[in-house]
Amino acid sequence: MLTLYVVSTTLLILAPGTNMMMMLALASSLGGHAGRWAAVGLALGVCVHTLVAATGGALLLQQWPAGLAWIQVLGSLYLVYLGASIVYQQFFATSPVAPRTSALRQSPFIQGVISSLSNTKTLVLFVSFLPQFMDTRQALAPQFILLGVIYAVLTLLIYGVIGSVAGWAGALLQRPPVQRGMRAVAGMVIAGLGIWGVWG
Repeated sequence: MLTLYVVSTTLLILAPGTNMMMMLALASSLGGHAGRWAAVGLALGVCVHTLVAATGGALLLQQWPAGLAWIQVLGSLYLVYLGASIVYQQFFATSPVAPRTSALRQSPFIQGVISSLSNTKTLVLFVSFLPQFMDTRQALAPQFILLGVIYAVLTLLIYGVIGSVAGWAGALLQRPPVQRGMRAVAGMVIAGLGIWGVWG
């Protein structure tokens, strides 16, 4: 189960979104060093989301044990909806929707923290995605923290690598056809994770 979580989380982190766009914009314009500092900021933001999910999510599920099953189903349906929306936007919308990046003037580290904390989808994803890999027979808060820390470490490693190579590959990765294909694949992966959560 832990291996599946690592694989699934890696795919979600690689899915193009606000954080990925920010990372590519920073690294391609300021270099790999800026990208690596932004990765540290993104990982710190994930740690904050982890604490919020661990305290609030664990408290909720302690008060309502049967709620975990509902959260798993609703979370899976949310992933299906999110993935299907991304795929629809790339193939059927009049103009493909690309996540917007903000032209902040803070340091790359601060931009990474702000991008991660302001991405409310991350917190929603935590509440809906992490319970899929939890054991209801064990204490929930430590599981939230463990899975969240793994998510943060993967965020640091993956975005750190992306930030390092985006200095020379950023122009290619930001080309509209490449981004459209990446978002379409990411949408299919996210929807697939949701379907697995319902019927797996």
